[in-house]
Amino acid sequence: MSEWLAKPEVTEEDIKRSQPNIVEFFPMLTRYYVDDGKMRLVYIMSHEEREKFVPAVTKTYGSFSPANMRKAFAEAVAAWIKSKS
Repeated sequence: MSEWLAKPEVTEEDIKRSQPNIVEFFPMLTRYYVDDGKMRLVYIMSHEEREKFVPAVTKTYGSFSPANMRKAFAEAVAAWIKSKS
């Protein structure tokens, strides 16, 4: 979608302007197109790190789930950016 619109970042408003029915009837498809161009991080965690990470996420967020893991990573990235800025 971003290539089709000749934009590096697609917003829901862009999709609504060009294909209003997609936004109305296919919200998950809209989310896919918006998220498709976003950066992804892949981190291979050692077993030792995992043994510390899971309890820390559980203690902070109440349970260990993919959503809570993403929150922990987002928090870590934000803290790192703040410390380097």
